[in-house]
Amino acid sequence: MRINRSRGLNTFTKWLLLSSVVLLKGSTVTELDKPLSKPSSHGSPNVTMSKKSSLQPTPSPPLLGSYRLTNPDGNVCLKAVLGVEYMVTVNKKFYYFNMNPLATHATGYCGNQTAVLSLEFDEGNLEFTFHKGSKEYYTRRLQALLGPISVCDKCRNQSYPGTVDRQTLFKTTTGLSFKCKSELVVKMSPNFRLKILSVQFQPFDLAMGQFGKDFECWQDYIKRIIPIILGAIAVGILLIATISYLVVREYRHRGYESL
Repeated sequence: MRINRSRGLNTFTKWLLLSSVVLLKGSTVTELDKPLSKPSSHGSPNVTMSKKSSLQPTPSPPLLGSYRLTNPDGNVCLKAVLGVEYMVTVNKKFYYFNMNPLATHATGYCGNQTAVLSLEFDEGNLEFTFHKGSKEYYTRRLQALLGPISVCDKCRNQSYPGTVDRQTLFKTTTGLSFKCKSELVVKMSPNFRLKILSVQFQPFDLAMGQFGKDFECWQDYIKRIIPIILGAIAVGILLIATISYLVVREYRHRGYESL
């Protein structure tokens, strides 16, 4: 009797596949079991390349940006609000560039004694390194870079780096938020200055993701206290003049004593 081997093989294959289905029925495929898709070498058609901006010959108020970082638990561990204007010198003339918060991305990390906030945009970046002591915290390192389009068509594009390291900038009591409405100008290099406006930040000890009590900067304190001092001086001078007038008038009314 002749056996049809191909028919027997097909029957055996069907039985094997049926057994595999029965064994795998009810099992779940985890994320690690899923095959990784190969990344495409072509960029997404919806993503457009951003165009760098150029320096401006006149200053203008920068927009205020709000930035925050979260820890692995999802809680806000660093919060900052500020406006930033870059000031560079080209051929002995000042030019200006405002950091656009709508095109700025915040990265960094929060530690027990060190925190870093890095603000990155197409033309450069700005990075704060905060250090926390026993009773205070401050900005220990400030680093910035600006690489805009040149001010003239035939000029070569130039980058402006700057770093202020091992300093005690924006010193604040622990648990409070540093706040300054005044303009803070930091010299980053001989031809590069950084102007920070309406700043408020707190890199440590945020309660429920909110700023602590404000710590008034020295510049705001001076602006607030000088009118009070001048007013007190004016009142003092007026009081002295009034008393002097009354004394002189009283003396004249007495007249001369007879011998």
